[in-house]
Amino acid sequence: MNPRDNEHAVPRYVDVTIVEFAAHTAYLDPLTGIGYLLTPRPGTDVEALRDPLVDAAWSDRLHDPERPVHLSLHSADREHALAHLGEQGWALLYDEDGGVEIAGRTSDRRQALCIYGQPTVENPTLEALDCAIIALDIAADLDFDAPAD
Repeated sequence: MNPRDNEHAVPRYVDVTIVEFAAHTAYLDPLTGIGYLLTPRPGTDVEALRDPLVDAAWSDRLHDPERPVHLSLHSADREHALAHLGEQGWALLYDEDGGVEIAGRTSDRRQALCIYGQPTVENPTLEALDCAIIALDIAADLDFDAPAD
């Protein structure tokens, strides 16, 4: 390959959309329809407080679908983030075993969960997908040398 061939190469730009929630952060490339949902650091979750008076008040309505569920801070934020992203057409990507596909981890062990949406262009090229993945990896600060749990 001639080194001069790259001199006139068109630079590839990827506009990464960042959506911050209380504990999660989404990194999205709407053009290709790929993105990551970065989870909070492990060990920083706050468990839900259980109030016996509230539980007693709800005990009469055990079959009430509006019955409050005791969620930790991270669980509640994840539900909120996924609901918000879902309204925008984004969803978690599952692997063939039914688990959430993980793109990687940051140096502080935050997981990057793969999400997808409807691309804004019809049939994005492999080059566009490759550029988007590289841009998302950089934006989310993924560390491919970080040990897996």
